[in-house]
Amino acid sequence: MNINLVFSSVDLRQFVENILRQRGYKQLMREKFIAASSLKQPFYTQQLDLCSSIYGGKVRCDFVLYHPTKHPDFLIIESKWQQTSGSVDEKFPYLVENIKKQYPYNTLIVIDGGGYKRNALEWMKNQVDDKLIGVYGMDDFQHLAHEGLI
Repeated sequence: MNINLVFSSVDLRQFVENILRQRGYKQLMREKFIAASSLKQPFYTQQLDLCSSIYGGKVRCDFVLYHPTKHPDFLIIESKWQQTSGSVDEKFPYLVENIKKQYPYNTLIVIDGGGYKRNALEWMKNQVDDKLIGVYGMDDFQHLAHEGLI
């Protein structure tokens, strides 16, 4: 029997969420997220309205997390899955520009699926700076977490 495994952007978000939970993060409702930093324990939320985009609309990020020692100023994680070729490459500059100019916290991107152009992924990795702190595939993100950096 031939079973085709299909992975999606929802699965990638679940992958990131599972790693966060394994690292001791607890999920909080969006409404309580910012105020909860006084708890001094690791937590995260999903789909938080974060800021205005470079075009003026709302930006909702995939994950924002807090850790009292590793990420006391919060960390944003954006997860991007693209299995087939398409317009995803054209969305990279928009994402990077929003991160660099609009996002209030340091951000890393977890990207996988292989449906983007190799040069586009390399371009995005070359954009890493003090605001966009990393661009990782699933394996690299998992390794980063196991090293205790998440």
